[in-house]
Amino acid sequence: MPVIYKRVGMALGLLLCTVLALAADYGKYTKLINSVSKLPSESILRHGDNSLAEGRSDEAMVLYMVVCSRADGRLDDKGRASCALAHLKAGDIYYHRGDYTRALESYADGLRLYEAGTGGSLAALFYKNIGNVYAQFDDFGRAVSYYKSGLKVCREHPDADTERKILINLTGQCIAAGKPGEARRYLDASLKVKGGGDNVTRFMNGFNRSLIQSAYGVYDKAVPALRRLAAYAVDSGLPPLYECCAYQELYKAFDKMGRVDSTLHYLRKCEREAARHGIGHYFVDMLKDASAIYETAGMHGKAVEYKAKFLTVSDSVLNQREFEKVKNEQFQYEMEKAGNEIQDLRLKHEKSRQTIARQRAAMGLGLAALLVVTVFVAVLYRQNRKLNESYAGLYALNRDFINRQESMDKRHADDLDRISRAEAEAAELRARLCVPVDGGEAEADGKYKSSNLDHAQQQALAREIVRVMDGGEEFCRDDFSLDRLAALVGSNSKYVSQAINGTYNKNFSNFVNEYRIRMACKRLADDREWGNITVKAVGESVGYKSHATFVNIFKKMTGLTPSLYQKMARSNSDL
Repeated sequence: MPVIYKRVGMALGLLLCTVLALAADYGKYTKLINSVSKLPSESILRHGDNSLAEGRSDEAMVLYMVVCSRADGRLDDKGRASCALAHLKAGDIYYHRGDYTRALESYADGLRLYEAGTGGSLAALFYKNIGNVYAQFDDFGRAVSYYKSGLKVCREHPDADTERKILINLTGQCIAAGKPGEARRYLDASLKVKGGGDNVTRFMNGFNRSLIQSAYGVYDKAVPALRRLAAYAVDSGLPPLYECCAYQELYKAFDKMGRVDSTLHYLRKCEREAARHGIGHYFVDMLKDASAIYETAGMHGKAVEYKAKFLTVSDSVLNQREFEKVKNEQFQYEMEKAGNEIQDLRLKHEKSRQTIARQRAAMGLGLAALLVVTVFVAVLYRQNRKLNESYAGLYALNRDFINRQESMDKRHADDLDRISRAEAEAAELRARLCVPVDGGEAEADGKYKSSNLDHAQQQALAREIVRVMDGGEEFCRDDFSLDRLAALVGSNSKYVSQAINGTYNKNFSNFVNEYRIRMACKRLADDREWGNITVKAVGESVGYKSHATFVNIFKKMTGLTPSLYQKMARSNSDL
């Protein structure tokens, strides 16, 4: 059953908690829920949109959660689309309130629902908004990846408005990543999309152009343009966020130019306007910038004050651990999708094989004449071709899955490194500022309840495990064990087991089998180095003493026997 349907009970509970938290007058929202509970989802969504337009975002959230709670396996495509849209709208409310973790969770749940149906242009909005959340956490790689996925959907299901917004966001991400040339190409592409005559689009096109000029050091053009944009945002009635963004880029430009007075002037304007309009959570980095700028200006007291502010706000707004938990759910979802594709193809292969067997039996009983035999051979040839196509498709999917798995393993390892560095930096800053540390990690569950291994140690141990597994072929020894791995990473078997279970949600045996089967696939496909080696010898070379065990595990993980996988690999290498 898809993950989203397992959350029905949680959604109902969240609905109740939302009502209790959002309303001092609980009866008011109870009456509201009862009044719409029997309405179609489309009608409830319209009520929610009206409430949001009239400034009653709390009431709108309650209505959207009513629709979200209807997600279950009995929904048709129309019902799933309505629930997905409700998740999208709820996520937008969370996002605009600065609650990025819940926004990501809502978007991810909605995307799962939507992709479980027939799909369509709404997926582009999910990808765009998920990319926006990752951008808030400076995860530029994932932000760009989701934006590009949204761009692909826009071109399959034309949506000029969303396509233009994604291109504008991609421009900004490339600038932030230090790729002004690529940013310019996305800016040019956004200008070619039809429409876009509104004030926001005009502002963003000018804003991105100014950022590209700043990136190339053309400040004599960038600075005047940013000043005009700040005035334009006010005159056009744009939300205060746009004016503050112009001020932020102005102080950054003057800082690069070494003009301290102008830097402080626009820094203070940005801070003042953000505070006045209650949008400080959009400018967390401004506090960090302010600390560095005041330090450079010799205002050490101010520098320390803003460091403390940055720590406090980043701890409350950017709750990194909770965010990583939700992000890991999205990662697991990507893996689940790939596994489901393999399972679906395996079932189709089995069904095709059974169909061929029935046709052979039926034709064998009634065929006597040469003409009938000829027809039988023709049908058999066609079905065998389909079967071979199924094998080829299953091989290609496994090959791509291995490549994708290695890429995601590396990305996951990079994530662990980034979390470790962030936690180390936060600990150092807290130590300097004498900020008290929260009271330890949450108590472990199950058989690790008594373990002294905390979260940071677990992450560090997980990185060391990956380094050992990726750095050699020790796991290919037939006597490779949990104790051996513990010795290689300088720990004990209990901690190593806990790190594998906690980080990868699998036991040691499955963890090692994935590495061994992946290595076996590479060797079976390597005709130059391993072409003269038997399949049994390949199995032994990756650590399996029993050929039967090797075949069973290989088929369970890939859907193909090792011999058939080798045959498909060789046939593909000849193409």
